[in-house]
Amino acid sequence: MKPREIKKLQARSKGLRARLIAPNTVVVSSRSNPYAQHIVTLESRPGSAIKARCTCPWSQHGGHGCSHVMAALNYLAARRRRTISYWPTLSEAKRQKHRILRLEGIPGSGDDIFITSRPA
Repeated sequence: MKPREIKKLQARSKGLRARLIAPNTVVVSSRSNPYAQHIVTLESRPGSAIKARCTCPWSQHGGHGCSHVMAALNYLAARRRRTISYWPTLSEAKRQKHRILRLEGIPGSGDDIFITSRPA
């Protein structure tokens, strides 16, 4: 299930704290519960694709691209002095004229989220 309001989630993700605990694992603070944290695992796939999993309830019920995943990706991009933005369609991402990555949704569903990356 792809989020409907990607730009709103992108804005929310910037307010979350993230911390790297393993090469492909990031702990991200919860927005709704200040005492909770969510674990995001990331996996690089061929063709500039990223598979992400989060422990938040929305992700556990079939959603992908939650604000925790976005916060984790923002954190990792910032470590490389990069800034990323999220787009619901490939055509919107292509208009940005930057490198494009793909956050995989359910295979064959067409619900991928596209990410552009540029120098910070």
